[in-house]
Amino acid sequence: MGIPRQHTGKYTVQFASSVNKLRDILSQVVDQYQIRDVLLTENGDVKPYARILVNGRSFQFLGGMDVELHDGDTIALIYPWLGHEDF
Repeated sequence: MGIPRQHTGKYTVQFASSVNKLRDILSQVVDQYQIRDVLLTENGDVKPYARILVNGRSFQFLGGMDVELHDGDTIALIYPWLGHEDF
């Protein structure tokens, strides 16, 4: 089971927002589900081992945290480092 899923207790969630930048939506999601410390550093950067996919592609290749999202886009929050003890 993925770390974000352990914290939220859910496999998937639908999230509606009035903002359209990944940075802003991600901030709302991590605060609502209390997973900020799992995915983001104190500076708001994505932790080195965390992966964020937008429609199956790494956000880093789509424009970083400023990538614009649209209705129906899918965001996957993945934290594959299972041996990490900071969570």
